[in-house]
Amino acid sequence: MKKRVLALAAVAVMALSVCAFAEEDFDASKGEGVEAKIAVITMDQMDVHWVRLEEAAEARVAAYNEAGANIELTWLAPETKDNAQQIQKIETATADGVGYIVIAANDATSCNKALEEAIDAGVKIIYVDSPATVEAAATFATDNYQGGVQAGEYLKAALDEAGVTEGEIGIVDAQAGVDSCQNRFDGFASVFEGTDFTIGERQYSDGDNAKAQELANTLIANGVVAIYGTNDGATNGSAAAVKDASANGETIYCVGWDKSDSNIAHVEGGELLAFMAQNPNVMGEMAVDAVVAIENGEDLGGETVDTGVSTVDASNVADFK
Repeated sequence: MKKRVLALAAVAVMALSVCAFAEEDFDASKGEGVEAKIAVITMDQMDVHWVRLEEAAEARVAAYNEAGANIELTWLAPETKDNAQQIQKIETATADGVGYIVIAANDATSCNKALEEAIDAGVKIIYVDSPATVEAAATFATDNYQGGVQAGEYLKAALDEAGVTEGEIGIVDAQAGVDSCQNRFDGFASVFEGTDFTIGERQYSDGDNAKAQELANTLIANGVVAIYGTNDGATNGSAAAVKDASANGETIYCVGWDKSDSNIAHVEGGELLAFMAQNPNVMGEMAVDAVVAIENGEDLGGETVDTGVSTVDASNVADFK
């Protein structure tokens, strides 16, 4: 499907409030003498977003350890997104005597009891990507609402340029209750308030590419003019469905979330107009930096740091390979 390229600038990192240690250049010597045991609990182990976060955290730990720290990091994520499994991982980490749990919560409340029990046992909580409502030492995450606004504005500009002024926009979501995806949806939907576009009911794919493609196929068959995917799997599956529709002469506009090889290929192929790229590596690095800062006596005050989001389209996709 041939689409016009929209020359929208990539969005730079926007800090909500930045801890002093996050502003400084990385200095591994700050870890000298630090001893800590960290459990990283992401939503699953499949999504490339979490793999990159964990790999960055591991690399940061290695750098500190080379400079004289003794930090142990374990990745305890469930294989798939599942609240019960994530709670079990929190309980396991607490029983193992970790000092820190770095967690991307599946949703805002399901793991609260387990996190509170961990805190009672002396564990410090650091959120990455998706926080729960239990108070934590620090949070390193994308401003998902604003990222959703970016995605909505990009799609609206594309529709305006194509002369499409009304119709239903299909939503392929990840999982009900995930705070980050809720905010991405809310920000996106806000852009279309007061327009002649309608926002369809959220379809939950559990972040699975194949399921997302099936949902998107149904949306396309029902006549949507565009599709919005709220995470990597949802976007990848939606773009694959749009590609198939394009082969049949249909034009569906698609934007979504998360940097992956598949989504990069979809942008290059034209079936995906753009995706919002987060910085999971920054989240992983900053989480480990936070542990070192706390061990050195710093009080991070529960601050939230926005780790940034960029709009990736045909004009800049080569820079994100």
